[in-house]
Amino acid sequence: PMDLSRVGAQALLAMGIGTAGIIIAAPGMVWLLHATLPAEAWKGAGVLAATWTGGSLNMVALRTVLEVPADIFAPLIVIDALIAYSWMAVLVAAKGCETQLDRWLRAAPAALPTSAALNDPPTASTPARVAGVGIFVVGLTLLCAWISQGLPAGGVVASSAGWTVILVTTVSLVMAGVPFFRRMGLLGARLGYPCLYVVLAALGAQANLRALTSTPAWILVGAGILLGHVVVIIVGGRLWRLPWGLLATASQANVGGVVSAPLVGAVYHRALAPVGLLLAVAGNAVGTYLGVAAAAMSRWLIGG
Repeated sequence: PMDLSRVGAQALLAMGIGTAGIIIAAPGMVWLLHATLPAEAWKGAGVLAATWTGGSLNMVALRTVLEVPADIFAPLIVIDALIAYSWMAVLVAAKGCETQLDRWLRAAPAALPTSAALNDPPTASTPARVAGVGIFVVGLTLLCAWISQGLPAGGVVASSAGWTVILVTTVSLVMAGVPFFRRMGLLGARLGYPCLYVVLAALGAQANLRALTSTPAWILVGAGILLGHVVVIIVGGRLWRLPWGLLATASQANVGGVVSAPLVGAVYHRALAPVGLLLAVAGNAVGTYLGVAAAAMSRWLIGG
């Protein structure tokens, strides 16, 4: 856990601009191409918005929340990887044009925090403490699952499992504001990372290149969402005079995630690596909600 306020107003603004571009473009592209897409294509808008404002875990969460069919979800996994890492290559290559881009953006100097200012003090870890955190997390999940049984399913949140995902996410974010639970989160990383690797492996196993041939319009949807994101960050960057290195880092925090955003940030400035990580973590926190919002807007636009 890290204090988001430490990252600076410029970085938060850059991240917000990029996120807005995706949330606007995802429903818009599905609406434009819905005649060539499956009947429940609005769910695909939510999945792409979730993964490109949060990350792969948000993508998995949205599949549960929306009950996305396999014929829609499978090509989106490929689209996500193909476009996200292609865009990363463009951002890295754009380092050579940074001076010209900053001149066009009329960029003001970025106030970058130090790594020490972004991180909380380390927490002592013992097997007993880690096990205690694991028991607490399992208990919290079971409690949320029990509560979700009494919540109405249907519409955007399609099942009690979807409500469980939303409840666990919401309660976790609330608890992250309490120092005691923040320290628990630091201990929980020892359990969380192995679980993350399992989820990513399972997600990759569901990718199917042949699925793209059945609905090639998804490629246009993904490319259109990225284009909308790029247009918005460039226009917003010029309007608020944000430096290109910061915009590139925030963009990769959106479209990429916690692994790739620090790498892109470090290409531009060493201090941007922890900023990229923090912005990507913030995207993870809200990506599920933004995906649900994008899906709801898309459903309304196409009358699904």
